[in-house]
Amino acid sequence: MRLQHSGDPLTPFLVRQPDDPALADGRVFRQSLLRHLAGSPTATDDLHTYAGALLTQVVPSPPARRIGRATRPVRGIIGRVSTDPIDLQTALAGFDALWSPRIVTRVNDYDVRIAKVAGEHVWHAHDHTDEFFLVLDGELGIAMRENGTERAVSLSRGAVFVVPRGVEHRPSSPSGASILMFEPTGTLSVGDRHDEVPDHVDATIGHALT
Repeated sequence: MRLQHSGDPLTPFLVRQPDDPALADGRVFRQSLLRHLAGSPTATDDLHTYAGALLTQVVPSPPARRIGRATRPVRGIIGRVSTDPIDLQTALAGFDALWSPRIVTRVNDYDVRIAKVAGEHVWHAHDHTDEFFLVLDGELGIAMRENGTERAVSLSRGAVFVVPRGVEHRPSSPSGASILMFEPTGTLSVGDRHDEVPDHVDATIGHALT
């Protein structure tokens, strides 16, 4: 089965000139900012514009996006996260939604995300990044399809695993689990290519802790 392409999730959130192709990919946002400010005679004004976007905690939901055959909004945050110490068990106790990752903190241009999971996610692939998984509690299975073959790994509490970029995969947890993920800021939870997204899976770039 050929996965469908979801497009870039960050484009609606960026505030510079809408025709700037450098901002079509969230991964080059910071590099584009630095290059622009270095050579712009209006750097001060531009900096204020960028800062307004970067300091915004909760991004309003963009227009509904076609994903598979369902029309679903892509939700999430961009900007700063807490600089205070965060207890992961306390953070996990703060939400109940399944397959809906929360951004705990950031390391350089990467999100540290946590999620509660149960049942099956969706077959998907991240074309430009690996995806790191750490099981905090329970057991997580990850099925993968590559080069015409399918295999699966089972991760118990404390186990880590990295799905290489471009590999189609589907996480699952029949009995439920809590997991931590490490991936570039702006990475969509259902990847760049995916099957139709079911209602119980949140298509998101990550939500703020509450």
